[in-house]
Parts: sequence; C-alpha cells; structure tokens
Amino acid sequence: MTDEIARSRAELIPKGYLRAAVNLANIALVGGDPATGKFEGVSVELARDLSMRLGCRVEFVTYPSAAKILEKVDQDEWDIAFLAADPAREDRLLFSPTYALIEATLVVREESPYRSFSDIDMQGVRVCVTRNAAYDLHLARRLAHAKMVHASTPAKSLDLFVNGNHEASAGIKQALERFVSEHEGFRILIEPFLIIRQTIAVSCSHSSAGLLVRAFVQDALQQGFSENVVREAQRNGVALAN
Repeated sequence: MTDEIARSRAELIPKGYLRAAVNLANIALVGGDPATGKFEGVSVELARDLSMRLGCRVEFVTYPSAAKILEKVDQDEWDIAFLAADPAREDRLLFSPTYALIEATLVVREESPYRSFSDIDMQGVRVCVTRNAAYDLHLARRLAHAKMVHASTPAKSLDLFVNGNHEASAGIKQALERFVSEHEGFRILIEPFLIIRQTIAVSCSHSSAGLLVRAFVQDALQQGFSENVVREAQRNGVALAN
C-alpha cells in the first residue's frame, strides 16, 4: 500500500471501520430494522462491498431523510453517505459517479384531473415535498406556478397530502407505489418528473477519501456490480448505471 493510498484510507475510515449513512425513507435502495441491525438493499450491499475492499467492517448509520444526513456533514457521524447528486449539494459534498437511477413522480387523488407534470404546475396547486430531498431541490428550480408545501420526512409529506387536502405529493416511485397499494383513492402519475442519480458521497473536506470512493464505483461500473447488488436491484426495481 502506497503512502498516498494509506492516507486516503485513513481519511475515509478514521475510526478503523466504515460508517455508512443511509436514508431509511428511500425504500428503493435500503430497507431494514435499526433495532436488529439487519439491513438490505442496493446501497447496503454496495457499502458491504466497499468495506470488503477496504478490509474493514461496516456499520450503518440510519436517518429518516436525506436532509438529516446532510445536517451531519463534518460532524463525524458518518464516513460515506448514499445520496443523490445535485448542484445544490456540491458546496458540501463530493459525489462518486452514479451507481443507480431511480424515478421521482407524483401521487394524486384518483378523481383529480391531473395526468401529467404540466397539469400539476398550475396556480392554486399545492405539492407536498420532503425538504431537501433531491426532488425538492429539482422542483424548486422547475415549478413555475404550483406551490410547494414542505415536510421533514416522506411519511410526513404523505400525511400532509392526505390530511391537509393538498393536490399532490412528490416522492420516489417505489415509496409512492407502496402508499397507493395501502390506501384507496389515489394514483401515481405514470411519467416521472425526475430521474434521480444516486451516488456515494463524502464531505468536501475529505477529498482524498473521495478519490477512493470514486475509484470503487468506477471499478464497479467497468467490471460489473457484485451478485448481491444486482439481486437487490432486480428485487426493488432499481436500474443500475452502466
């Protein structure tokens, strides 16, 4: 191991093991129970593969939203974070190449007239969103007329949509599909308004660590993802990048 690689490794895992931040609300990529410590999903398997490459164990640090992960940048709670790349986050984070693509769309009431994103972007329409989620940042740049109403987590955003009598709620496709399957009277707009680029992020203050993470994802893209990653992607309807 060269001195440069050793320094990068020490910067990436200062505790001697890998602390991986995961957003439990992103059910397309991670699932599990913090109480039991059992986790599954594409992001989980990637973290395990990276820890094997580093020759250390991995511990998962769980958060209820991407915003909560972002709040802890440089507070020594995590070493890597599974987050979507977005220009609004580049002042705090270094992103790996994209490892997966997931869709963001909208859920509306069954009887509503809305069929497309353009139908939604109208005066008087209120869209519930999770603050600082990738789709929140995107909608803030794209919506010209509709008003966004913020909640702290995806679950609270859906509650606000239902109980506040708002017109729509934004979220990742898999989470909204689950919601519709459990609640009558709602439907999902077929066409996504955003394809979210999922990455592994590190703090901007850890540039050497970022190089190791970037190399890990680049190798996975070039040589193929592990069988466990592919299995979890297929099980959860996630498109792996290539």
